[in-house]
Amino acid sequence: MTTIAWDGTTLAADRRISSGTTTYSTTKIRRTRDGRLIGATGDFGVCTQMLDWLETGGERPNCQDSDRWASALEVMPDGTCWMHNRDSRWPVEDGFVAIGSGRDYAMAVMALGHDAEKAVEVAARFDPGTGNGMDTLPLVPAAAEAAPEDSIKLVA
Repeated sequence: MTTIAWDGTTLAADRRISSGTTTYSTTKIRRTRDGRLIGATGDFGVCTQMLDWLETGGERPNCQDSDRWASALEVMPDGTCWMHNRDSRWPVEDGFVAIGSGRDYAMAVMALGHDAEKAVEVAARFDPGTGNGMDTLPLVPAAAEAAPEDSIKLVA
């Protein structure tokens, strides 16, 4: 499925999506024009809808039914992190968080003091739904923001 991790300074996500037994690579995290970091996990079509909604606003997409669902992290420019799931949104008050099928591995790695990049790397080692490389987005102060398309770092 995926692993997305936030360590208080960086949002990291693997690149694996699958269709049946075939895997592909894609970017699952974005920096919005107003400096938020967003990432989604779940059915990729629904994830794309959720990311588009978080980026541009409008009517919230239906993010959960029997077969298709998504959940997301939204990191504000001040570092506040919000979890989105179904029709709800709530603040994450911990210093780190992870979502997706590899979240337990990622949370354990960050609890041991490592960063989000290391957390996704370890999750990819043990979780079959995580892999195909990694993207990272550092939280950038509003005054120093880079263009959204110039800010993703691909980690092989």
